[in-house]
Amino acid sequence: MVMGKEEVQKDGAFTFYTFSSRNGKEAWIYKIKIQNGKKHSSLSIPKTIHGKKVTRLGWPDAKGFEPNRTLFDETIEPEHDVDGSTKAVNKIRSIRLPDTVEVIEPCAFSGLDSVKKIQIPAKVKKLEKYTFYGCDSLKTVVLPDSLKKLDNTALRDCPSLKSLQLSAKNKTYRIRNKCLIRKKDQVLVYVIPTGKDLQIPDGVRVISAYAFINATSPTVHIPASVQKIERAAFQKTFSQENINIKNVTVSEANSVYAKDGQCIYNKADKSLAVAIPDADRVLYISNMVEKLTPEYSLVNCDTSETDLDKVIYPESLKYVIVPGFMGGIAHNVYFTGNVPPEVERPKGSGAALPIFCNVYVPKDYADTYQAWYKQHKCASYVNSWNLYDPATIKK
Repeated sequence: MVMGKEEVQKDGAFTFYTFSSRNGKEAWIYKIKIQNGKKHSSLSIPKTIHGKKVTRLGWPDAKGFEPNRTLFDETIEPEHDVDGSTKAVNKIRSIRLPDTVEVIEPCAFSGLDSVKKIQIPAKVKKLEKYTFYGCDSLKTVVLPDSLKKLDNTALRDCPSLKSLQLSAKNKTYRIRNKCLIRKKDQVLVYVIPTGKDLQIPDGVRVISAYAFINATSPTVHIPASVQKIERAAFQKTFSQENINIKNVTVSEANSVYAKDGQCIYNKADKSLAVAIPDADRVLYISNMVEKLTPEYSLVNCDTSETDLDKVIYPESLKYVIVPGFMGGIAHNVYFTGNVPPEVERPKGSGAALPIFCNVYVPKDYADTYQAWYKQHKCASYVNSWNLYDPATIKK
């Protein structure tokens, strides 16, 4: 909709700020202000404003930038766990969206901590980033038959969510065993929090990035049908807590992936796909792993912070594509091989080797590793150098 005249309409505790379409027939509610001192536990967004049909809700998406404004004119900063929640917003316990709405902008309903159920209007085709981010009490979301796209960060940090309701008439998605699956390519998009072990349905071929963003399943079982695990599939985002997944298994019949110790790896090129640190935040990379790329998924960890206590790289490690190392998120990094792995550093990828951590290297190969660090201009960023006997490392 091309924006035209700006208009304002008051209804009780709520003031609606809109842009009209150029033809004067439609209204875009881009902001709702809440008046202090008035009861506003229930919000019913009007179908029309000044005779114009309300078809769009939320701040416009800033192209090239992360969306950061809610419909209630609050700022969100997911990287700092700021979801737009305020005392005034939290007094809203129920919300009704008119069936005239066709577009909901990113972040629109972020921070509605007291709302338990939301029904998406039938004409809405997309749910974009952070739509319901941080809605702590949200239990049920009714999705429309018309839905063609759901960004899984739309439901980020919704710990109470128990039900996504979706008609079998929807041509894009289906829900099976608490999993939202895209039909055409069998992609697992989002896992509903369950608190129970989860068997990913047989037939799923791809696990998408951040599919387990809200997952509460202690163990996740990957079936034989899965052919691709996308980068960060099991990871949380930024400082979000997700300490529930304790184990991930893969079917022995899977032709692409296998598990060894704390790692799931690609059988063909021996690259790491999924890593599961233990309860002490220690991770032993499997001896079956020969290659590290940025495409792995680190379970229950946040790659923007120092989350791990210790990472031990195996002697088998031969090749690393930066940022395949986990040095930026580990306090202590151990190398066990006699020869450092070959490193490929794509342009703009940051430090080539683990930095800002304590580095442990085999005592007989200290010179080799220090020369390696100097070669990649990372030696001055190591917290401390430590020599040790790899034979003392116990899994």
